Amino acid sequence: MTITAPRHLWRTLAGLCAALLLATGVAVSGATTASAANNNEIAWNFFRSKGLSEAQTAGLIGNFIHESGSDPINPAAVQYGGGPGRGLAQWEGSRRIDLENFAAQRGVAWSNLQLQLDFVWLELQGTERNAYNKLLATSTPADAAVSVRIWYERPSVHADELRIAAAQKTYNTYSGGGSDPDPDPEPGGAPGVVVGAGVNVRTSPSLGGAIVGSLPTGDVTIQCQTRGDAVQGEYNTDWWAKVSVNGETGFASRAYIRVDAGVNVPTC
Repeated sequence: MTITAPRHLWRTLAGLCAALLLATGVAVSGATTASAANNNEIAWNFFRSKGLSEAQTAGLIGNFIHESGSDPINPAAVQYGGGPGRGLAQWEGSRRIDLENFAAQRGVAWSNLQLQLDFVWLELQGTERNAYNKLLATSTPADAAVSVRIWYERPSVHADELRIAAAQKTYNTYSGGGSDPDPDPEPGGAPGVVVGAGVNVRTSPSLGGAIVGSLPTGDVTIQCQTRGDAVQGEYNTDWWAKVSVNGETGFASRAYIRVDAGVNVPTC
């Protein structure tokens, strides 16, 4: 008789076996190499640049640590035991097909880290929008980790303790209250791109602030960013960018301003 265990149980067992093997000096096939040592930091900067809070970002990465069975996260992860799960989120079924099609369109391997981060964001802004909205309602790494598990991952085995622990560790490592892994702020401000024409610049990071000008579509220099009213536009965020327009300085919602992954926008 063949006994089939849920995929997340296999993954948990695989992680424990890998840890034991590594502790005894035995190489593990597919183990994360030194070149991937900053994968967590890359993911952190990516999701923070999208406007997610530190806690929400930690919740996502904590889940990816658990799902991929590796810390730092491993985008090349293949489900233990020959199952269908692949990548950071162990996508399977139609979502795995969507990932592979997305990779084919870009001409890169499905195991590419940046591709998978972009795919996560594509899902959160599209087919997984409900999971995104639930994540935005969280304020702690623990709550964010559980939210991602419930609404985005939807596994058969919860393992919330492991997800929460990984999320909290990530938060402690990269949050403003811990060590600062971010690069130095860009000289003269961080570069951004306005993705909506006529984006209002206001006297405060609030929809009630007086309008002092508007930003045209294209490049913009962000002096710093701060939190304010939540705005749903190209992105759904409560981050506001401090910018200058026509000699006036004010705040424009990050809902219409894109910042590339890895660019450090200082907090006002």
